[in-house]
Amino acid sequence: MTFNVDWSTVDNVLLDMDGTLLDLHFDATFWLTSIHATVSANTGESEQSIRERFLSELAKHEGSLTWYCTDYWTKFFKCNVIDEKKKLKHLIRSRPHTIEFLEALKASDRRALIVTNAHRDVIKLKLDIVPIELLVDSIVSSHDFGVPKEDQSFWSQFFESHKINPNRSLFLDDSPAVLEAASEAGIAQVAEIRHPNLSEPPRALWRHGIEDFDAIIPSLRAIIE
Repeated sequence: MTFNVDWSTVDNVLLDMDGTLLDLHFDATFWLTSIHATVSANTGESEQSIRERFLSELAKHEGSLTWYCTDYWTKFFKCNVIDEKKKLKHLIRSRPHTIEFLEALKASDRRALIVTNAHRDVIKLKLDIVPIELLVDSIVSSHDFGVPKEDQSFWSQFFESHKINPNRSLFLDDSPAVLEAASEAGIAQVAEIRHPNLSEPPRALWRHGIEDFDAIIPSLRAIIE
């Protein structure tokens, strides 16, 4: 299904970072290819073996904060994950219409918050390249609360600490599990970003969604004008 925002009922716009505001290609390249090549070069273990070990370990932690913890994966790979990510920083970029959308949000006087599972060190790395923090009111990492966005505890803590009324909020993310958790937490309008990785075709994994922000920018501009 497509998605139309009722802006008259939105005070807070909550936005995921990776795959929503930023192209997921950077993360996919790093976690599925680059880090395995690096570890293989350092240890002599085959990339295939490293990848299999990684995917097995990743599956154990799906839906937990460990999945997103750079400290954990630094220990697992025995190399500094952030330093290795910096070697691919040329791949960090915003998704289509991200800046245009954030600028329109700012002009609309809606509060915009980045709400991400990314570690603070990853956030800093990316915002050093794409300074979108200048266009939002706050950046929230689930690591600050000790639980990921998939967990209902995250949402209750987040709503309270940032004085968010979920009934007057819009949330956009590319993860079906996170979207489901946000919907269960009571956020009134929840939608999937269906083209998170610009190097892959769009996909639809959740019940409501848009490919890119250009689908909702016109309605946002209409309330500004």
